[in-house]
Amino acid sequence: MALKPCFASGILFPFPLVFGGLLPPVMGVASLENSTVLVGRDYIVWDATPGLLRASEFSCDRFYRPVSSPDLGTVAVWAGSDAVNCVVLLTGSGYEVMGSYTEAGLPCWDGAGNLWFTAEGVLHRNGEAVGPALSAHHISVDPMGEKVVFTDRGDRILSMSMESGSVDTVSNAYRFYGPFFIPGGGIVSPSLDGGIWLFRGSEAVFVDNGEHPAWWPERNGIVYIRSTDDGMNLTSSDIWLWTEGAGSLQLTDTPYILEINPSPAPDGVYYVDAFSGLAGCFEAVR
Repeated sequence: MALKPCFASGILFPFPLVFGGLLPPVMGVASLENSTVLVGRDYIVWDATPGLLRASEFSCDRFYRPVSSPDLGTVAVWAGSDAVNCVVLLTGSGYEVMGSYTEAGLPCWDGAGNLWFTAEGVLHRNGEAVGPALSAHHISVDPMGEKVVFTDRGDRILSMSMESGSVDTVSNAYRFYGPFFIPGGGIVSPSLDGGIWLFRGSEAVFVDNGEHPAWWPERNGIVYIRSTDDGMNLTSSDIWLWTEGAGSLQLTDTPYILEINPSPAPDGVYYVDAFSGLAGCFEAVR
């Protein structure tokens, strides 16, 4: 399998002028029904009214981490400032704002389409506090909505039962960040030394050296990037795919595009080009 630029599909974004001016660099991309959401530091662009949102409209100064619901019908985006945090929900017909908190974590979805995040030190589901107490900023909830995984201040991966609140240590072998569940109960996490790991029960599998891992349901594997740098800036970056049995496969070889933040979609992989600050997509082909 390989990836090719999907210019004809309308989901490559070297947009020259949008809403009367050139927007700052894109930081994240997510699928929404038959269109795409672009998120910059202080703006969101998508194909619905009003089409452009500014963080200042929510008394915030930044957006971060768009995530698509399992049915691609909604995209959740964290919005925040030093004083106010909230979650913005985007659909094909508009948007709504969930909460106005002094502290809220990044949103995520379970397999049934429930939205989860932490706020004011408590776990929330679909905007309602459900407990137990949890203040982790980055969480992931398993597909069944029964467990939540996160890292503590010691960068250990921990898993907590929703029902009992009991906490188990998944791994303390390295310094981890941003763990997330995948179908089947596995947990994927990057480590601060540049590795990507897969945990299933007591088994730990080293995936590859890389960054920005994400689960690609249509390929039943982990998509991620491998990059090089000169100590200050990226000098190369390409998209790879890891699957059990086949191992690692390089999907792109693009000397003039520095792909980061890959976001899998049914038809391919969205990405942000770290060099230009534009967003684009590569279509999956065999």
